[in-house]
Amino acid sequence: MRKLAFLTSAVLLTAVLVGGCGSSSQTPQPLAPRSVSLSIRDNPPAGVSVLSFEINVIGASLQPSDASKSAVSLVSSPIEVELTQLETEKALLNAVNAPEGSYSSISLTFANPELTILNQSGQPITMGTQTCLNGQVCEFNPSLNQSSVTVSSAPFPVTISATNPIGLVVDFDLNSSIQNNLTVTPAVTLAAVAAQPVNGNQSEMEIEDVEDIKGVVKTITSTNFTIQDSPSGQTFPINVDSNTKFEDFNCAANPNNFSCVQVGQIVEVEHLLVMDNGTLLASEVHLDEDVNQEELEGIIVATNAANNQFQMVVEDEEPAVSGVNVGNSVTISINTPAQFAIDSDGLGSGIPSGASFASVNDLLVGQQVKVHALAVSSSIAGTTVTTDLVTLHTAQLAGTVASVNAPNFAVNNLPSLFTANGINQVQVQTSSETEFENISSVSSLATGTKVVLRGLLFKTAGDPILVAKKVRKP
Repeated sequence: MRKLAFLTSAVLLTAVLVGGCGSSSQTPQPLAPRSVSLSIRDNPPAGVSVLSFEINVIGASLQPSDASKSAVSLVSSPIEVELTQLETEKALLNAVNAPEGSYSSISLTFANPELTILNQSGQPITMGTQTCLNGQVCEFNPSLNQSSVTVSSAPFPVTISATNPIGLVVDFDLNSSIQNNLTVTPAVTLAAVAAQPVNGNQSEMEIEDVEDIKGVVKTITSTNFTIQDSPSGQTFPINVDSNTKFEDFNCAANPNNFSCVQVGQIVEVEHLLVMDNGTLLASEVHLDEDVNQEELEGIIVATNAANNQFQMVVEDEEPAVSGVNVGNSVTISINTPAQFAIDSDGLGSGIPSGASFASVNDLLVGQQVKVHALAVSSSIAGTTVTTDLVTLHTAQLAGTVASVNAPNFAVNNLPSLFTANGINQVQVQTSSETEFENISSVSSLATGTKVVLRGLLFKTAGDPILVAKKVRKP
């Protein structure tokens, strides 16, 4: 998702604030360059398999502590966000400059929620004229009980200045937001993050580190390229420098470099730094699909090895694929022969012995995969997408620590998507590549601790193994 961790993107306001109504006007306040970043993530719902949750952010504004001053708008046009991919990471929405001063609150406005669930309640779920039977994957257009939320508690008040750039991270709590009748009452909290030096260099400061942004390359200059994220419609200018790494490009340059990037490619920017001057700097750029190709990404909800197929709920598409929308449940039909690959995200050396991803027999419910979309067909039975390439991507799941054997541990109390398919425990393997958030290491984990995990999920003869890229304590 770039995917439901609902990550609000970095926002650096560019507008100059002017006084409100009246015959006299106030002197425009100076803009603080690179002053504030806004990002959003998702807290996972407890015991509910929410497979996809999209919502539009149609407004976000900062209210100055001085009530006579106008609110500062952070969102200029609606942005569609898929939240399930944001449990461990953030999503970038915008970048703007904000006037210096103190701010007392933020107001967020949402619209058009779309929800895809796995019903494991043991009984039918009805919304309006639509009924979702137990065991079914169903899509709903839930109603919003309220569209706007204002946060004025901690970390507010916050002060923004040229020497004090901050990031604002919004946590969208799905567990509290989705009501028993599947209507939505947005529940959010906010955290402020200070700018950090890049690689210890105090002359280069970053406001946000966004894990993944994927899109189609639209333009290229000598120092940057622009990508467009299809689901949100956002366009991002991405800078590169001598430290930017390029991987998996089909070009003559060895090692791959910026010359490999072409207009029309689908690329994934891993570790996108939002700098304090408002620019976006790529640490690593990975080729997903070559020019004029189409890709779908989603979570596996059922497998059918005998028919060389699996069922997937779509969480991203690049570019927009005709006949398929984010949130749809589709059948993936695998051509023979077909390629299977692993998007290791730096975890290649940590893949456990005996684990593989080489055929339909290695597919597992809960895995996150990307497929090359060759053809789409629809019938009364549903939508089928034919592919010749299935790539294992990092998945996210929530659970409770069942046991610890550092540097590894096991989790249970998994979402019903797993337990309904006989998966009651996952073994988690960490390494030097694993990032920890709100905890220092595996040794600091206690039995019963709730965690959210991101990593490569492998099917094995026993419990599935997740090679952890990130371990977060909510």
